[in-house]
Amino acid sequence: MYSSAEDISQALEKFRAYRVSANRPVLEKIIPIIERTQPPNPGDGRTEHYQRLRKEFLESLLESGPLDIDKTSELLERWDDFKHIVDGTSVEPDKALRITRREAFFSAVEAGLKEKSPEGVRESITVPSELRLLAEQVDAVWGPGLSEWMCKFHGAFFSLYDPGLVDTPEIRTDVPCGPSFMDDETGEEFETAVGFQIGAGIELECWAILSRNQDDSDQPWEWRYMINRFEYSLRIFDTIPDSLSCFASMGEPGEPGMDYWDDIGDRVYEHFRCGG
Repeated sequence: MYSSAEDISQALEKFRAYRVSANRPVLEKIIPIIERTQPPNPGDGRTEHYQRLRKEFLESLLESGPLDIDKTSELLERWDDFKHIVDGTSVEPDKALRITRREAFFSAVEAGLKEKSPEGVRESITVPSELRLLAEQVDAVWGPGLSEWMCKFHGAFFSLYDPGLVDTPEIRTDVPCGPSFMDDETGEEFETAVGFQIGAGIELECWAILSRNQDDSDQPWEWRYMINRFEYSLRIFDTIPDSLSCFASMGEPGEPGMDYWDDIGDRVYEHFRCGG
């Protein structure tokens, strides 16, 4: 299957817009609690110190770099300046590092594909062109929620953030898996020639799989994308835009609420106590 660079760009735009719109209400609930929570000794005259600790707590929660704000409520007041932090994607600002990481990953994967693929596809197989187009625009696409919950519950659909990709001579990426493994994963619908993992989380694996329908051996092999949430669901998509459309809300609570954040005030207080 194939999508153009424009198709990928539009899919990412929709994905980001959805993640931003879903995360804004969560922050509207969390940030007032961060602002209202009082330190152990509120009358000690260190107001600016505690405001700095509030900001540090929010930065930690968002897994962001230093935020150019004086108080946490500014993040909402200047939303257009900061909404990219919660849009579910990551882009390395160092362009040279981005290229190094991307090429190291794809070179390692392509070598593995040549090794693991059956003879009928080995000579012509390459990394999916769609995936290269995606990697030219982003380094990672994260699952629903603020960063803390992305890592805990969902992980990444696609991620190049493995330090082994750039820090060692040997590229450490999951070796592509041949058909004996992949057919167990894809079930009865597809016959799979080869596949490789493109993203993962605690309860998530995402794969690119070279496959065709089980009931049509004359069909050409084509790249598809599998999102496996283990006991929850396994879904296979024809294109990356189709995958992102589903992944934007996969596993997300029906409505953002405080059930995941009901201890936020206690956690802010503890941060005051440890940092005070």
